[in-house]
Amino acid sequence: MIQDDYKQAAARESLRNIRGKQLIGIGTGSTVRYLIDEIGKNKNDFSNSFFVPTSTDTRNRLSENGLNIVEDFVGKAEISVDGCDEIDPIGNMIKGGGGALTREKMVAFSSQEMLIIADTGKSVNKLGKYGVPVEILPFLHQKTLERIGEYYKVELRENGKFRTDNGNLLALVHTGLMDKPELVLQQMKNIPGVVEVGIFMGFASESIICGENSCIRKKYNKGKKN
Repeated sequence: MIQDDYKQAAARESLRNIRGKQLIGIGTGSTVRYLIDEIGKNKNDFSNSFFVPTSTDTRNRLSENGLNIVEDFVGKAEISVDGCDEIDPIGNMIKGGGGALTREKMVAFSSQEMLIIADTGKSVNKLGKYGVPVEILPFLHQKTLERIGEYYKVELRENGKFRTDNGNLLALVHTGLMDKPELVLQQMKNIPGVVEVGIFMGFASESIICGENSCIRKKYNKGKKN
């Protein structure tokens, strides 16, 4: 699949950002799986590096590649690397379709830099076409869904059978294209029962977006993290 080639190219290109780093956050998803495998192929370059996984899937893949893992630390990671579901021209993102949004946001918040790796299909002018992942508590979750439903159409992943690594439910909120994603973010976070919202604003430091002919790097001005 051509899209997989683009993901692998972005993963390979990102290695020069993380070589020599001692503490590295690692996201979750298909593009990140390629990254972990690329790191594994160059394991000698990362013998002194420790990786902070954002999901069980990521931890398992790091372990399979014989890489050093740490799941708690003091201070900040030097960099976190992750994919995205969507990214706009100023680096705002939707993330978490795989259910790891809370841990991804925690690791990104605890990192000096955040590098996003993706294929060109993830680049959008406005966020929201495919919906926003929202992690919610199982307790009274129908009431939480009702509150969200006052604003937007909402559905549970796998009709509520899916659980995040935190034991919570994952909802997909259909906001439509967002002119002001920061308002939608705050609106959702104000609802009791909502654990985290997959709108990432002010996190990305740089992106590597790969397509048919090349990989394009773009830097962003990091603002307030939400």
